[in-house]
Amino acid sequence: MKTMSRAQIRWTAVAVIALAVSSIAYAATTGGSDSTGGTTQQEVGQPIPVEPDGGIGDTPIPVEPDGGIGDTPDNDPLAAGSGCTPGTDDSLLDGEWFGYVDEVTTTQTEFDLACWFNGEAAALAAAEDGKESPPPNGYYVRNDNAGLRRLAVADGAAVTWLPNPGDPTTEETVPYPEWLAGRASRGFQPGVWLTVDGGAVVHIREQYVP
Repeated sequence: MKTMSRAQIRWTAVAVIALAVSSIAYAATTGGSDSTGGTTQQEVGQPIPVEPDGGIGDTPIPVEPDGGIGDTPDNDPLAAGSGCTPGTDDSLLDGEWFGYVDEVTTTQTEFDLACWFNGEAAALAAAEDGKESPPPNGYYVRNDNAGLRRLAVADGAAVTWLPNPGDPTTEETVPYPEWLAGRASRGFQPGVWLTVDGGAVVHIREQYVP
């Protein structure tokens, strides 16, 4: 057997390297596909790319209906006026609200918000609470929250009040300061409707009950 010289070995190695480089260059220019258009070796075993915005593995964020997260819906939709669950513990939105005045000053009132129901709504609410239904006199009051709201009284606020709460014919409208003096000497204090505008009480109407 004939032994290759060192020169022959060197030239053989160069030829092999050149052939390998040519093969790599050819594969790069053809995209690495085989002659049949099948999957290339580079693609085999690779992870499936995830499409952005809703692709594999994406979890959609739940959206709360009719408002943002944490919004408190009105649980007493049949209550008269603006309802009785405004979703805040320290103020009232503009509207008309039923409840009871606890303490009053010349500039503020502490208000206990309640729910006033009339007619069919009164019967439904009373039945829901396990009370007589339909209720006597066609109205029902739900007051299951003892929280008080301190509300500002607007300058020039007026009050439609009942000097004699048992006689609706005594109803009259007076300035807020006059009502303060009158109610101080009256034993029974009826529920009231507050009209809130711009975050302040602009009118108070006492509610007659038989």
